[in-house]
Amino acid sequence: MTSSDGDSTQDPRQGAARTLGPRLRIQGEVRVPTSKSVAQRVLACALLAKGETRFEGLPAGGDVLHALRCARVGGARFPSEGKADDLLATALIPRVGRGALIGAPPGPVEGQRPWVEFPVGESGTSARLFTAIAALGRPAGSGAEIVPAGTLTNRRSPALFHALRAAGAGVEHGGLENGWPALLTAATPPRGLELVEPGSSQEVSALLVALASHEGHHELRVVGPIPSEGYVNITASVLERFGAVITRTSVVGDGPRGHATRFTIRGPLRAPRASIRIEADASSAAVALAAGALCGGQATTVRGVGVGSAQPDAAFPTLMARLGCDASLSSEEQLGLSGAPTRGGVIDCSGVPDVAPVLAAVGGFLADRGEELELTGLETLPGKESSRIAVLAEGLIAIGFQVDSSDRTLRIGPRVRRPSSPVPLDPRGDHRMAFAFALMSLFEPHARILDPDCVSKSWPTFWQDLSAAGA
Repeated sequence: MTSSDGDSTQDPRQGAARTLGPRLRIQGEVRVPTSKSVAQRVLACALLAKGETRFEGLPAGGDVLHALRCARVGGARFPSEGKADDLLATALIPRVGRGALIGAPPGPVEGQRPWVEFPVGESGTSARLFTAIAALGRPAGSGAEIVPAGTLTNRRSPALFHALRAAGAGVEHGGLENGWPALLTAATPPRGLELVEPGSSQEVSALLVALASHEGHHELRVVGPIPSEGYVNITASVLERFGAVITRTSVVGDGPRGHATRFTIRGPLRAPRASIRIEADASSAAVALAAGALCGGQATTVRGVGVGSAQPDAAFPTLMARLGCDASLSSEEQLGLSGAPTRGGVIDCSGVPDVAPVLAAVGGFLADRGEELELTGLETLPGKESSRIAVLAEGLIAIGFQVDSSDRTLRIGPRVRRPSSPVPLDPRGDHRMAFAFALMSLFEPHARILDPDCVSKSWPTFWQDLSAAGA
C-alpha cells in the first residue's frame, strides 16, 4: 500500500493501494487529459466521413484506444497504410496525441460484404456509437459483432436495440437481452426513426451519428425525456465540425407518449479541412478543481476547457460556488476555483452525472464540518461501470459518515466515527469511484484506494499529475 509519505505495504485482498494524503496542498494549474467523450465521437465520425480527418490532443485512456481500434477495423485507414509501422499506428497515435484517419463512408460494396468485430472494451459510449454504426452506418447486409469487456457485459440498452430492429437491422444477442455482445446485420436507414424512452443520452448520440453519415435529410424522434441531455450537445457540436446540419425541436403531445424531441439531420459527413483539437476533459477538470478546494482552497485552474464548452461538466465551478467556493477564475479559456466549500444544500446532478462522485466526496468534506449535502437526479448512476450510488455510500460509511441513499439520491450526513487505522476503499474497477475515493483521502488520512490502476480507463497519469500539483 503506497501512502503520500512514501510508506509501502501490501493490501492482502487486492494488492497495491494509494492515497493522496492530507499533508500537502494542491494549487496552481493542474494538467488533466483531453476529453474522451469528444475523442470517441470524433473517431466515430472520422470512420464515417469522406476524406482525411486530422486530430490533435487525442487522450491515451483505454476507452479512446478501443474507439480508435473500432474505427480502424470498421474500414478507416491510416495515411501510412502499407508502411511497416502501420500495425503499430493504433497504439502510437494516442501516445503522441495526434494523427489522421481516412474514412470509409457507408455505401454499396462489390462482392462479398465485409464482416468485422468492433472491440469496444468497457466503454458504454463506444458500445452505443459503434452498435448504431454497425446497424445503420455500414453497407446494407454487412455483418458486425460488438465485442465488450468487463462490466459492459452486464449493461443493457433496450431503447437503442428496439430502434435498430424497427429500422430493419438484424440484431442477435450473445449475452443479456438488449445487451452486449451483439451481432448486427446492417440496414439502409429509413428517413424517419423513433427512439422511445431512452435510458442514456448516448443512445440519442449514436443514432444521430449513424444517420448523419448518409446523404440527405433524416429525422429522429425521441419520445420521452433524454437523460443527461447536455451530452447530446457534444455530439451535435462534433457532427457540425464534419459538415452535418442538426436541428432540434420540442414536441409536446397530449397522448400517452407525451413529450418528444424531434431531430432533423442532414448529411453526409465530410472530414474538416482544419485539424480537430480535442479540448481538455471537463469531468477530469472537476476532479482537479475539487482536489484544490478540499486541501486548502488555494487557487486551482485547468486550461484547455472553459465556460463556453459543450461539455456539461464545465458547469462544475458554478456548482461549487453554490457550496461556498469562488468560481471567478473561470473564463472561456480555463476552469478555475478558489476557496474551500463552506455550506451544504441540494444539487440536482441529472445533467452532470459524471461529476456526482466528485460532489459526493465534497459532501464528505462538508459533513466533517457540520454541513449536509444531498445529491439528486442520480438515476443513471447504477447502470455505469459500477453501481455508483451503492459504491459511494459504502465508501463514505467506511470512513465514518452517516449516509442515506436511494436509487436516485445520496445524502451525506455527519460523522458518526473516525477511523483509527487504514480503511480500504474498493472502487470496483470503476475509474470515477477511484477519483472520488482519492478526493476523500485528502481529508481522511486513513483512506486507502484499492485497484488504483483502474483510472487508466480515462486518466492513466492521474496519480502522477495530482502529485505534481502538490498532493
